[in-house]
Amino acid sequence: MLRFLRKTNVILFLTLQGCFLVILTIIAYGYNYNWEDVFQSYQEEQIKVNAFKMMDDIRNEDLSVGPYSPEQKAWLTRRAMLYGVLIRYGADRQEVWFDMFGSIPNMKDADIQEFPVVAKGQNRGLLQIAFNKQMNQLDPSYVAYQKVMQERSALLYSIAALLSIVVSITVSRLLSAHMQRLRETAGLIRTGDRQVRAPIKGPEEVRQLALTLNELSAELKIQEDWRHALMEDLTHELRTPLTSMLSQLEAMIDGIYEVNVEWLQQVYDELIRLTRLMTDMERLSEAEAARFTIHIKRENMVQLAEQVYRNFLPMAKSKSIKLRFNNPNVPCYAEVDRDKLIQVVSNIVSNAVKYTNDGGTITVGVDWQPEATIIYCQDTGIGIGAQDLPYVFNRLYRVDKSRSRFSGGVGLGLSIAKALVEAHEGVIEVDSELGIGSQFRVTIPNTYKSMNHL
Repeated sequence: MLRFLRKTNVILFLTLQGCFLVILTIIAYGYNYNWEDVFQSYQEEQIKVNAFKMMDDIRNEDLSVGPYSPEQKAWLTRRAMLYGVLIRYGADRQEVWFDMFGSIPNMKDADIQEFPVVAKGQNRGLLQIAFNKQMNQLDPSYVAYQKVMQERSALLYSIAALLSIVVSITVSRLLSAHMQRLRETAGLIRTGDRQVRAPIKGPEEVRQLALTLNELSAELKIQEDWRHALMEDLTHELRTPLTSMLSQLEAMIDGIYEVNVEWLQQVYDELIRLTRLMTDMERLSEAEAARFTIHIKRENMVQLAEQVYRNFLPMAKSKSIKLRFNNPNVPCYAEVDRDKLIQVVSNIVSNAVKYTNDGGTITVGVDWQPEATIIYCQDTGIGIGAQDLPYVFNRLYRVDKSRSRFSGGVGLGLSIAKALVEAHEGVIEVDSELGIGSQFRVTIPNTYKSMNHL
């Protein structure tokens, strides 16, 4: 039973039906309240009309002055019953000639109105009149009208209730149908179908959910493609040095190559290459899992950036690249882990040198702001295409699938840099245009706010 009540269409139906019932209840209450108000106004108007009728009858029958005989009292009773009213008539409130109020209990709560009876220009008596509510004989036509209105109201309420049920069922089915399609789409994605897409239909919230689900499916497809590429890259990166070392060692064992420093150096270089790859992967794993320790100190950010700049001057000079440094000439201090931030900036400048053609220009600089310090690196290199720009910080993503963009690497450097910057509660960004160049910006808060650092 509880499982049935948890279904989307059941919840929607009950919710809509509850809303309709509340609305109908409010309308019915308002209608009844308004009806009572209209009825009260009608009574006040009718009592005046009936009072004038009674006064005309009293004058016409020459009953302006009492006392009355039993026949006259009977006649007055019949006329009052005809008009559906109770009357009391006398010279004044003390001298009463005819009284119907005494036969009815609780007359103190009745709406009694008084009218002077004037005959031949003289005030003959005082007529007190009230509706005969106890006998429920107000006005036969009005009673009939009231009954018809009550019957019609009951019919309208019944029709409205049925329509609310139909509308609730229809709307709940439509909305739950959209959710059902999304559930089916999610099930297909879970089973590995990355081509399926949810229809963008229904209310805005459902459309947004479908759009998000489609984006998730597309992102999963990209991740799977990256995973396949990763396996190929790792296989290549591991097989190449291993194959080279194996062939060289076999040749030396078989006596084809002489065991000397030159051949051993080649084997050593391949081992260094393998070690570097394993180190990069270990760093990325630590960065993504936040297992590394950062040692925060207040550092001069201009000196830090200038140190990286000087480290890469020889490499830039070898390619005839103009490597420049923009000094802001203002104190720029921030709380950072110096070694790890140097690693970040070095990775960015290293990429800039690698992918800037001979004779190009690279500018490293620092901008100071009250809340943060920005270290930037702008180059005139080959640039990054718009389709690749959103993914350059993703692990193992290479802009150039032919491996030239990262010079044979597997795309770990920028991923590590991003993780290290985020560990400083900072942001790393890039703007680039293919064939024009790139600008990387590292924004680091001047004050390290986390209390978890060592």
